[in-house]
Amino acid sequence: MNPERYRAPALWLVVAAIVAVTWVGLVVDVRLATVLLAATLICAGAARLVLRGRRPEGIAVRAAWVDVTVLAALAAGIGVLASTPGV
Repeated sequence: MNPERYRAPALWLVVAAIVAVTWVGLVVDVRLATVLLAATLICAGAARLVLRGRRPEGIAVRAAWVDVTVLAALAAGIGVLASTPGV
């Protein structure tokens, strides 16, 4: 058993980013937090697009094109909601 396989550092980076985004949303500004969340999703999608196979572990769930499409769609949706007045 390879211990590196179960560490999933990319997953922990995404979790740390979400915790930081939550803190920014509570303490600093909600719009900034939504932009940072969208950026986190874009970075996760880019990492999934660049790395092959089951890498990055914790982010790679389905086929690469499905993962990238879902992450990009979520980032776009959050970006649209963040830029819509009154939301």
